[in-house]
Amino acid sequence: MYHQIMNRRLFYLILTAFLLFTRVNADIAPNPIVVKGIYTNDSCKIQMTEEYVYADLFNDSAKVSCTFELLNHGESITIQVGFPVMNFQYWSMGDYSDDDKSHFRIFVDNKMLTEEDIGVPSELDSIYNAYMYIYHIEKEYQRKMDSIYSANNVTIEENVFFQYSSNPSYQAARAALEDLFKWRETKPHFGSDLWQPFGKQMEKGNFPWYVWNVHFYKNERKQIKVEYSLPSGQGYGADYRYFKYILETGSGWYGLIEKADIELKLHDIKLETLEEISPFGYQMAENDKIIKWSFTNFEPSQQDDIYVKYYNKKERKDWQRYKRKRKRAIFLRKVNPVNWFR
Repeated sequence: MYHQIMNRRLFYLILTAFLLFTRVNADIAPNPIVVKGIYTNDSCKIQMTEEYVYADLFNDSAKVSCTFELLNHGESITIQVGFPVMNFQYWSMGDYSDDDKSHFRIFVDNKMLTEEDIGVPSELDSIYNAYMYIYHIEKEYQRKMDSIYSANNVTIEENVFFQYSSNPSYQAARAALEDLFKWRETKPHFGSDLWQPFGKQMEKGNFPWYVWNVHFYKNERKQIKVEYSLPSGQGYGADYRYFKYILETGSGWYGLIEKADIELKLHDIKLETLEEISPFGYQMAENDKIIKWSFTNFEPSQQDDIYVKYYNKKERKDWQRYKRKRKRAIFLRKVNPVNWFR
């Protein structure tokens, strides 16, 4: 029985290692991380009069601050304002994470919203609750396992090797762990049963991940500010990285945007590694490494979206080396299909 328990735990460790390994190698595929503004699906006459975006760009991440000035041209109304899809980390196993809300802050007229103020669209509520329940179960599972080891004086080295203080300690821990494993198997796990419904809802309704309510009186102006950090976008094999801000999101508001200013500050990104900057019409302060765009009286379209492409010299060199090795392996496989891998 003990060996069954340890074999099962070893299986979980191997599975975890496999998933981590495949995730690392999946970096040859793109990480399609983009930044978007706030929007609403509610019908209203609220205009986004001004938009100011400031981003500190680093090689592998960005810190973003977006300020939106809104004006209600209609009657008093309460609307739901929301985040579009936001990936706060590379290749997350699921779509919702239990620490998502720790990655951003939202202010309405300089008042910061609490986590309780921020919810999800009703269409995603049941899926979100299912995600949070599994995160809760996983934490409870780990807590109970640690408690069993502690109560029976079990020493764990390098998260693999287990030392028991006595045979009774081993017997008690074995029985408790077996019961714990059985309990965990009765609970739901992450998998396609969650990922597929989430993806279908997002595609069907283009729902934001997180929403909050904002009340506007007639002719009232409000300021909404959103601050968050997230990884940089990444091309195949980390051949290049990029920052992308979707201005087009603002087209969902009433009327035109009277003024929009975008300012990007480059930190550990060298100017000579910049390969693409769009749209045209930007200003570059090379000494300060700042890129600026200014727009007036416009309804943003896809052509207005901000895009900066750059590369990291080491990452590009590693990618080129990988491509050469892969090309050689393909050639050897054709020449000697039996022993090409040796």
